[in-house]
Amino acid sequence: MNITKHAFERMRERGFTVEMLGRVLHRKEIRRWPSKRDGLSRIVAEVDGLYWTLIVTDDLSTLVTVRRAHEDEVQDAKED
Repeated sequence: MNITKHAFERMRERGFTVEMLGRVLHRKEIRRWPSKRDGLSRIVAEVDGLYWTLIVTDDLSTLVTVRRAHEDEVQDAKED
């Protein structure tokens, strides 16, 4: 997976490591939701007890940004 400069900077600021990204991407099933921007999807996942939202291209080839998940995203992920 390619990581944009913006995503790398957000990862560093927020303490989201490449190892954590690997744990998300190596799951058997990755649930995605549409993003507000065309061609992008949101992945909401729990890593080390915290929920994160990853914005990725629809083909999962590029990580655009990463942030802590909003409460409604956490609820959606827990319902899955």
